[in-house]
Amino acid sequence: RKGSAPGRIRAVVRTADIAVVGAGLVGLATAHALATTHRQRVVVFEKEPRVAAHQSSHNSGVIHSGLYYIPGSARARLCTEGRVRMVEFCRAHGLAHDVCGKIVVATREDELSRLEALRLRGLENGLAVTALTPAEFTAIEPHAAGLRALHVPEAGIADYPAVAATLAQEIAAAGGAVEC
Repeated sequence: RKGSAPGRIRAVVRTADIAVVGAGLVGLATAHALATTHRQRVVVFEKEPRVAAHQSSHNSGVIHSGLYYIPGSARARLCTEGRVRMVEFCRAHGLAHDVCGKIVVATREDELSRLEALRLRGLENGLAVTALTPAEFTAIEPHAAGLRALHVPEAGIADYPAVAATLAQEIAAAGGAVEC
């Protein structure tokens, strides 16, 4: 890292069981699980001066529902589990989040069959997906326009920079370190 004392980094690494490189959401969540669930001494190294400096704080903050994944796949299962756990984490720590749902709109006739396939896939993945008419979906989102839509109430948004900061605090509280 730029500006870091090499001796300090070596000392931190010697006191850790595991080093994680990158303090984005994936790195922090991995380190958090290792520190809190598996009781490992973890150090997270980040080249930037703060956690979640790139994609993790510049995304739309979506909590994905699992609508698009093949039913029964690891992606579908992990997305569902991750959605539930993210909402629980935000609630437990008082972090901004909103399970506001989303709509997926078909704007052309040739998209209607794909929209129906998505509806069926969502139902198979345990989502409460409903098909909507234009009048129904414009009642939810007045600026939307199209032929039909799906409402997926399980989708939401979260303040991922705050999630990252909280993960970093919990890693430190569990005896780990986040070195920015």
